Amino acid sequence: MSEEDIDIEELKRQTSHGDRLDSQADNQQQQSLKNEILEELERIDAGDEQKTISVWDGPTAAFIRALDEHPEQRAEIGSALRRQLDIDDDGSINRPELVRYALRLGFQQADPDKFKTLRKSVQEHATQDL
Repeated sequence: MSEEDIDIEELKRQTSHGDRLDSQADNQQQQSLKNEILEELERIDAGDEQKTISVWDGPTAAFIRALDEHPEQRAEIGSALRRQLDIDDDGSINRPELVRYALRLGFQQADPDKFKTLRKSVQEHATQDL
């Protein structure tokens, strides 16, 4: 075996070991996030936390209010959001749904794994008392 082959084998060994450690750390972080989401859902159900959030963003607020005056365009955007999120489309969409779906799609696109953690947490929370 040449010195180059030994270096390549050593590099493979080091890399694969680090990947497992990184994967374990990622799993722990995802589990921690899932637990925190479940705790927040429990606090919301108990009335200790609100379901609402606020966003201070003038251009987005103007856009959403303008869409109120153009429901057909809001419906088009709503349909696109639902399609991307794999949600059944009933045609109409109100302002809270539009904002909710836009936020969800943004989170899903920014980090699909963390969004999957959210979905799993919500499913687990919904079935806890069955």
